[in-house]
Amino acid sequence: MRNGWVWGRAPATIANVGPGFDVFALAIHGPRDEVAIRPADKDSLAVEGVGAAGLPTKFSENTAGIVIDALRAATGIFQPLQVRVRKGVPPSRGLGSSAASCAGAALAYLKAFPSSSSLGAEGFIHAAVAGEAAVSGRHYDNVAAALLGGFVTVASTQPLILQRVTVSSRVALAIAIPDILLKTADMRRVLPDLVPLRDAVGNIGRAATLALALSRGDASLAGRCLEDRIAEPARASFLSGFAEAKAAALGAGATGFAISGSGSTVFGFAPNQAIAGSAANAMCGAFKALGTHATPLVTTADNSVPLGAVVSKAGPRFSIVAA
Repeated sequence: MRNGWVWGRAPATIANVGPGFDVFALAIHGPRDEVAIRPADKDSLAVEGVGAAGLPTKFSENTAGIVIDALRAATGIFQPLQVRVRKGVPPSRGLGSSAASCAGAALAYLKAFPSSSSLGAEGFIHAAVAGEAAVSGRHYDNVAAALLGGFVTVASTQPLILQRVTVSSRVALAIAIPDILLKTADMRRVLPDLVPLRDAVGNIGRAATLALALSRGDASLAGRCLEDRIAEPARASFLSGFAEAKAAALGAGATGFAISGSGSTVFGFAPNQAIAGSAANAMCGAFKALGTHATPLVTTADNSVPLGAVVSKAGPRFSIVAA
């Protein structure tokens, strides 16, 4: 706490992770959002950092404010608050920017009002999703990973059934973040209403095997399971350089390639940091050749558990498993 401020910090996340549309998400080391709150005479909210100029500062319209209001309603703690959102996760790039703000707000609220821990992990996840819903629809993948860390699989939202596992550092991530904005809401509208049975079965098989591979730290098997036949084919045409970046990543040694969330960020798995670095640079080179600047990132899963001991209050439908 500094000058009465308490801070909540939440990481960037990769949703879908290939075939796991709206089911898988992976927290990563790297960009993060920070949300600070302190008691005040009336509510106020300010936003600074990456992409801040395009984000609302009205308390009831910003994702952080919406989450805090949801937590107030759930806890009955209606203390007016001054809120400061510091963006580190770039918006509209497929790295869970809105989810990071939502999770950061929830974590700051928990620190400011420890008695709110009685809500348990489920309560905080549901409140954070209320903020996410205002931007990109009511889906739990990014928010769950931002609050819980590691690799999260969501089996059901009503009731909330999910699993969280620690991902070995043997699985390195090669990431390219191009200067292309793709809004999640827009990218959800291009998804097909119906998919062929063979594509659905293929996605299920790869998703199941991908979860197993990540829990075992097998980057080779995980990469081979990144192919998505449902969301990615519909979205790839909106991402200039998709095919070129994929060829570059695989040519540099990445074991697989996929769009992060709804894009525009793309990523691949690699068996070590050196290969991941080569793949990230190769992807950025492919975008550059087409006239688009892209920023490389070489990282691993963020296995910290921001919600900490609150997770133990979640009940039998919720579990954390160490790999």
